[in-house]
Amino acid sequence: MSAAAAGGIQEDFSHGLSNWWVEGGERTWIENGRLMMKADPAEKGPKAAVATVWNRTVQPGDFELELDSQVISSSQNVNNINLFFSYTDPSGRPLESSAESRQSAEYALYHKLNGYILTFLNDAEAAGGRDANGATKARIRIRRNPGFKLLAETFAYECRPGVTYHLKLVKKGGDIRFAVDGKEVLRAVDPAPLSGGYFGLRTFRTLLWWDNIRLRGLV
Repeated sequence: MSAAAAGGIQEDFSHGLSNWWVEGGERTWIENGRLMMKADPAEKGPKAAVATVWNRTVQPGDFELELDSQVISSSQNVNNINLFFSYTDPSGRPLESSAESRQSAEYALYHKLNGYILTFLNDAEAAGGRDANGATKARIRIRRNPGFKLLAETFAYECRPGVTYHLKLVKKGGDIRFAVDGKEVLRAVDPAPLSGGYFGLRTFRTLLWWDNIRLRGLV
């Protein structure tokens, strides 16, 4: 179940999606104790090709988040795993109250809000997206909104379908660190860091699952 004890979240989805709300996508559901997200329609065009699922518990400003994710399939081989965190509405309006205006889950809609985006995906077409042997590397980046400002980016590790990745995100002040399978792969420093807000799970042109979500506040 979800819990806000010690300013954190522990989610096993035993209560379904009761502590989450959904924006966009083809389908979001619970299966075998995991959060499933499908946003990869057969037809061309953007419809239902993006999805964001928000947790209703307010996250603290400084936190440590750990979770597992696995891409099942991706028609465009993007294997898109995204984390949104520290999200708030600049107007002070509760984020969920404006969810209806984001039902398309269009990426640009989130760029108008306060928050960070952590992107972990397969991006072989980009410069630097393959190693010396031609093997695909992951593209990993952290951006800050509003304004979609790039804080840090790298090509490292991998992001493949059928592989379960253990992700760890730590934010303490303006220091943001991201690790995959126990290895830190990206660090960003924000000189004017955002504080607490909401965290969400997002994908594009991908069918994937999430599990073992644990978020705890840091002193």
